[in-house]
Amino acid sequence: MVKIKIKRFDGKKDYYESYEVPEGLTVLEALEYINNNYGANILFRASCRNGQCGSCAMTINGEPRLACETKVENNMVIEPLKGFKVIIDLIVDRESYYKKLLNIKNYLVRKEYPKDLEIIPQKYVEENKDLRGCIDCLSCLSICPSREVSEYPGPTFMRQLARFAFDRRDEDNREITAYFENIYNCTTCAKCVEVCPKEIDIVHNAIEKLRALSFSKGYLIKNHLKVRENVLKYNRSVVEENTPLLKQVNNIYEAENEKLRVAFFTGCLVDFRLQDVGKNAIKVLNAHGVSVYIPKEQVCCGSPFFRTGQRDVAEKLKKKNLEIFNKLDVDYIVTICAGCGSTLKNDYNEREFEVKDITEVLTEVGLLKYKPLKIRVTYHDPCHLKRGQGIDEQPRKIIKSIPEIEFIDIEARCCGAGGGVRSGKPDIAYLIGKRRSKMIYDTNADAVITVCPFCEYHLKDSLKKYKEENSLKKDIEVMNIVSLLSKVI
Repeated sequence: MVKIKIKRFDGKKDYYESYEVPEGLTVLEALEYINNNYGANILFRASCRNGQCGSCAMTINGEPRLACETKVENNMVIEPLKGFKVIIDLIVDRESYYKKLLNIKNYLVRKEYPKDLEIIPQKYVEENKDLRGCIDCLSCLSICPSREVSEYPGPTFMRQLARFAFDRRDEDNREITAYFENIYNCTTCAKCVEVCPKEIDIVHNAIEKLRALSFSKGYLIKNHLKVRENVLKYNRSVVEENTPLLKQVNNIYEAENEKLRVAFFTGCLVDFRLQDVGKNAIKVLNAHGVSVYIPKEQVCCGSPFFRTGQRDVAEKLKKKNLEIFNKLDVDYIVTICAGCGSTLKNDYNEREFEVKDITEVLTEVGLLKYKPLKIRVTYHDPCHLKRGQGIDEQPRKIIKSIPEIEFIDIEARCCGAGGGVRSGKPDIAYLIGKRRSKMIYDTNADAVITVCPFCEYHLKDSLKKYKEENSLKKDIEVMNIVSLLSKVI
């Protein structure tokens, strides 16, 4: 038997009840077992029992999951789907979802319909097949950080708009609807992809494609044009403030007892703003037996432009970088920016090199015996590292290997910086950052460690504002993991 806890609501107050159920049951079977054997009369939705209808989605151990597919575990906590009004027990009100579907014209729009059967070539059917796989479980809506703080309807609505926008039969201007439904509020954190039981890649196959279509029709965010102007002038998405890192460093830094040879992809912020982070990365890599080559001609990876629909600029930058990095004789291209790493890995399909985040490289060559550091830290998972690259254990392993450090782990949550939201919708970015700041302050940490310059910048600003708004005395430092390691090697 295993013990599970269930959140109930009687219409006036909510409370938790605990029950013992046989091991090996699904959550749905466990709820039925409880009702049959304990007379609990817990109310919940369920239908197909086969992961196809989506009606049994619930919050299970903090994440949205299908009750018919999830096995019970000891001390499991079962709650209603987050982000919706609870009607009773585990049943939430879906009415707002259905009303919104009607508002976005959830059907093919055509001036004239064919009188006979219409033949759709198979290639067109396959192109959008992924977008048609939704089972309306609403899991993606329950965890969307932008939906929590703004008038953004959520991922599945953009998926549905994209489904029609790229259906050759549809004649409506879906990109206009997407624009006025705040598609640029999405941080592209991909949490929706992570929790989708049908593994629909809403970010790449819906959000980014719709944004590209919107941008091409002139439906865009003006601040994104400033970023575009920067990269066209400087090959960087930000304006130069100090002497760029690429002008300060040598072409190569040899390591004693070389284990690997890598090329360092700096990224825009490290090159133009966070030069010390770049220097620390070189220092840390060398200390671990990794020689570092630094191509001086490298340009922006294109991430801000892939994410905001400016594919013309993104493709030019990609072409330039491929010309540079495909020629190199190195083991890996190493990044210290989650956004750069994710873009190089996922958007550079023509690359002939292997890309690794610096935490992957360090754990591969073997960690050192670091000097003790008495400090209390937590770790912020960059979305484009955890979900974009599948990396979350390596940074934690590195941090925990430092003697005397006190590590407080927290749930991975978007900080609000990504997807062009920080530059295009700063108010939305801060509202998301504010929630992340509270989680960080609740750990009472001295510092928060991350592996993304964009997260680093945004967390610094968000923590500062949060501190001022709540009249807090403590400052929490934000640093890249290489800056932490530079203190202990």
